[in-house]
Amino acid sequence: MFAALLLCLVGIVVAQQPVPCTTPPQWEGRIYDSNEERGFTVEGLLSYDATNHRERLADEVDEGPVSDFYDTLALFDLRVEFVYNFRARNCTRRPITRPWRDFGIRANDTSYGEAYIGSSAVPGAGILVTIW
Repeated sequence: MFAALLLCLVGIVVAQQPVPCTTPPQWEGRIYDSNEERGFTVEGLLSYDATNHRERLADEVDEGPVSDFYDTLALFDLRVEFVYNFRARNCTRRPITRPWRDFGIRANDTSYGEAYIGSSAVPGAGILVTIW
């Protein structure tokens, strides 16, 4: 009896297939990028809108002793972006040359597993992420 129950339990666990979750169409997140060789650091806030194909990036760019502050609004449906440089106090309008990048999980994507960022041992000290 115990062997049958154990076999059923193993079968249920193995049979579970991850299903892609629904990605929110609008979200905000912090970004950070650093290149020690070039003395280059970028940190800022990214606002993403998949419904209207828009991105807004408010960031600080440090290149050695010089810091610049930018606010970039990219309107992909119009193929134009506006870049405001706070230090120079000017706004530049330029065409968008890159394609729209959808951060959502597509229906045909496959799961590569799950991983913790941080610690799973201490409550609130990490986050479980699913990799697609």
